[in-house]
Amino acid sequence: MGHGIQLAFNEISLVLFTTLAPSGVVALMLMGAPLLFGRVSGEKARRIDCFMGIPLAVSMVGLVMSATHLGNPDNVLYVFSRVGFSPLSNEVAGAVVFLALAGAYWLYSFARAPRTGVKRALTVALWCSGAAFLVLMAQAYSAETIVSWNTAYVPLNMVLNGLVGGPLLALLGFRASSFSEVAAFAEISSFAKALPAASLCGVVANAVSMCLQNAGLHLVENELSTAAALVPAYGAVIAGFVAFCIVGASLCAGSRRASGRRAVALCLVGCAFAFFGIFLTRMAFYAMHLTVGLGM
Repeated sequence: MGHGIQLAFNEISLVLFTTLAPSGVVALMLMGAPLLFGRVSGEKARRIDCFMGIPLAVSMVGLVMSATHLGNPDNVLYVFSRVGFSPLSNEVAGAVVFLALAGAYWLYSFARAPRTGVKRALTVALWCSGAAFLVLMAQAYSAETIVSWNTAYVPLNMVLNGLVGGPLLALLGFRASSFSEVAAFAEISSFAKALPAASLCGVVANAVSMCLQNAGLHLVENELSTAAALVPAYGAVIAGFVAFCIVGASLCAGSRRASGRRAVALCLVGCAFAFFGIFLTRMAFYAMHLTVGLGM
């Protein structure tokens, strides 16, 4: 147990990256949906565009945290030289392309008269690059030499984490842009109302996936240990994840009955609960690092 926790803290920058980035990507995609499908326009669209900066900032923080893992900045050039050959390099390249498109969209939205066609084209590109980034990020941790990670559950859990935190982070962006259940924003109220429910669906799916993974950890072993021995409290981690995320989604759902700063505060606290739940699962993931042979 102690060795597993030490492994996780040694990779704390990647723990934070994989906690924040998937949710930031999904949130950006969700906040672009009303604009892409023409549900809002004018000043309403401008306010949503402005507060897309929230998930963009979360994604950027995640990328910065992952960059610190490279140690020497010179290693960045080596990472890019391996694009197409290394899953890690593909992940980094996917992150850079996605964030470049997200930043381009966000900056263009501040133009005096942004063209709707250009914004929709950028939103489509944002969706495509975001989906590709999620897939590349999930695949980066499927390594044959790390027996505890070389399962279908690892990429699945990564994507599902984004579907847990992303809808809540998107709702925070909508609420911060003064979205509410009043007539002025009726075009989007049903979409915003569904976001906490979507997050809860992600919680259930992720909990089932992790429980199935936990059931087989005692079979994952090398010459020194089993994956189950590294994370003996994985069941408790899953329970904590479910509890924190349910509280987070409930707080965000409760923001529908509030307005102004109180609504934003409820969403902010709700996102914090959900992210902490996701953080617990990412700590457990890195704690179960078990390589082939005599490595840990």
